[in-house]
Amino acid sequence: MKDYSYYQYIKIRTGEKSDIGILSEYIRKDSMFPKQETAYHQLSDYLERNPYPDLKLSAFDDSYQDYQNWLNH
Repeated sequence: MKDYSYYQYIKIRTGEKSDIGILSEYIRKDSMFPKQETAYHQLSDYLERNPYPDLKLSAFDDSYQDYQNWLNH
Protein backbone atom coordinates (compact mmCIF):
# COMPACT_ATOMS: atom_id res chain seq x y z
CA MET A 1 0.00 0.00 0.00
CA LYS A 2 1.26 3.46 -0.91
CA ASP A 3 1.67 6.14 1.74
CA TYR A 4 0.68 9.38 0.02
CA SER A 5 -1.59 12.23 1.00
CA TYR A 6 -4.72 13.03 -0.98
CA TYR A 7 -2.98 16.17 -2.25
CA GLN A 8 -0.11 14.13 -3.68
CA TYR A 9 -2.65 11.96 -5.48
CA ILE A 10 -4.86 14.77 -6.81
CA LYS A 11 -1.88 16.50 -8.42
CA ILE A 12 -1.61 13.64 -10.91
CA ARG A 13 -5.18 14.38 -12.08
CA THR A 14 -4.34 17.96 -13.11
CA GLY A 15 -5.08 18.67 -16.75
CA GLU A 16 -7.82 16.08 -17.14
CA LYS A 17 -10.96 17.22 -18.93
CA SER A 18 -13.25 16.13 -16.10
CA ASP A 19 -14.71 17.38 -12.83
CA ILE A 20 -11.81 15.70 -11.03
CA GLY A 21 -9.33 17.53 -13.26
CA ILE A 22 -11.04 20.82 -12.46
CA LEU A 23 -11.01 19.97 -8.75
CA SER A 24 -7.31 19.24 -9.01
CA GLU A 25 -6.66 22.67 -10.52
CA TYR A 26 -8.57 24.39 -7.71
CA ILE A 27 -6.75 22.40 -5.03
CA ARG A 28 -3.31 23.09 -6.51
CA LYS A 29 -4.04 26.83 -6.43
CA ASP A 30 -5.44 26.75 -2.87
CA SER A 31 -2.57 27.65 -0.56
CA MET A 32 -4.62 26.72 2.52
CA PHE A 33 -5.57 23.21 1.35
CA PRO A 34 -4.49 20.59 3.94
CA LYS A 35 -1.69 19.07 1.86
CA GLN A 36 -0.72 16.31 4.32
CA GLU A 37 -4.25 15.11 5.03
CA THR A 38 -5.44 11.61 4.13
CA ALA A 39 -8.76 11.33 6.02
CA TYR A 40 -11.99 11.67 4.05
CA HIS A 41 -13.90 13.57 6.74
CA GLN A 42 -11.15 16.13 7.30
CA LEU A 43 -10.83 16.80 3.56
CA SER A 44 -14.58 16.86 3.03
CA ASP A 45 -15.07 19.29 5.92
CA TYR A 46 -12.42 21.59 4.47
CA LEU A 47 -14.07 21.57 1.04
CA GLU A 48 -17.52 22.17 2.52
CA ARG A 49 -16.22 25.17 4.48
CA ASN A 50 -14.22 26.47 1.50
CA PRO A 51 -16.24 25.61 -1.61
CA TYR A 52 -14.79 26.10 -5.07
CA PRO A 53 -17.06 27.90 -7.55
CA ASP A 54 -19.17 25.81 -9.90
CA LEU A 55 -17.86 22.49 -8.62
CA LYS A 56 -19.99 19.71 -7.16
CA LEU A 57 -18.72 17.96 -4.05
CA SER A 58 -19.46 14.68 -5.82
CA ALA A 59 -16.23 15.32 -7.75
CA PHE A 60 -14.39 15.05 -4.43
CA ASP A 61 -16.28 11.89 -3.48
CA ASP A 62 -15.37 10.27 -6.81
CA SER A 63 -11.75 11.38 -6.57
CA TYR A 64 -11.43 10.15 -3.00
CA GLN A 65 -12.64 6.69 -4.05
CA ASP A 66 -10.08 6.74 -6.88
CA TYR A 67 -7.44 7.86 -4.36
CA GLN A 68 -8.23 4.87 -2.13
CA ASN A 69 -7.96 2.51 -5.11
CA TRP A 70 -4.70 4.16 -6.20
CA LEU A 71 -3.20 3.70 -2.74
CA ASN A 72 -3.96 -0.01 -2.81
CA HIS A 73 -2.41 -0.71 -6.24
